[in-house]
Amino acid sequence: MMKFALAFEDAKAHARRVYPEESCGLIVGGKYIACENVAADPTTHVDDPNCSCRRCSFEISPAVYVNHGDNIEMVVHSHPDGPFYPSKADMECQVQTGKPWAIITLDEERAADKPVIWGGDIPELLGRQFMHGVTDCYAVIKDAYALGKDALEKQGIPGWPYDPIILPEFPRSDAWWEGGEDLYIDNFAKAGFVETTDTPRPGDVFLMKIRSSKENHGGLLVGNDLIVHHLPSRMSRREPAGLWGRQATRWLRYKGNAHA
Repeated sequence: MMKFALAFEDAKAHARRVYPEESCGLIVGGKYIACENVAADPTTHVDDPNCSCRRCSFEISPAVYVNHGDNIEMVVHSHPDGPFYPSKADMECQVQTGKPWAIITLDEERAADKPVIWGGDIPELLGRQFMHGVTDCYAVIKDAYALGKDALEKQGIPGWPYDPIILPEFPRSDAWWEGGEDLYIDNFAKAGFVETTDTPRPGDVFLMKIRSSKENHGGLLVGNDLIVHHLPSRMSRREPAGLWGRQATRWLRYKGNAHA
């Protein structure tokens, strides 16, 4: 977001000042406001992904949020020494705030040139880099439905049957299929989908297993007998449906009515 370029430079400077703790702040009126991280003292640190100390997480005083209210344009925090993608907790909190979030990633020597931003404008569906929780296989599905047929047609994706539909966000851990989560099976009904054994048609979602006992990959059937999907280490893309369709373990069809 070029309009926030100066704000992000201030956010990076703040992240550098408090490293190796997490920085946090808000963008209000196009300007970055550095906030105090009121999470637990780093002396309470434990070697656990859910550690709540300032080295591993951040917390902004609720009074600060109330003070700025609807004027908040973005919530920004740092990830000292990574990861460069949002955690499940980050995703959960972003959904709660309803505001775009950004991550500044840095190490002892440098900060990443660009922040990771999610929860705001939808990037182009094709040719985007894979990032867990931001531009991954579920994000392609959710974003295609949010864009709708006219916007997808402009992006060179014909045959989409739906006007814009907002699907829920489902916060998820990286490599969720290796743990206790089951992103697609636990949630497809909540998003308005039902399993179908009919001949697949544009707008349907396919699921498959990739080196996993769980259905850990999903994509979409679009027009011209093509699918759109996003695999790790690849750009999001269109591909002929035949090979992928034969590997699908389940097809889902949207039956909800939560139109935007």
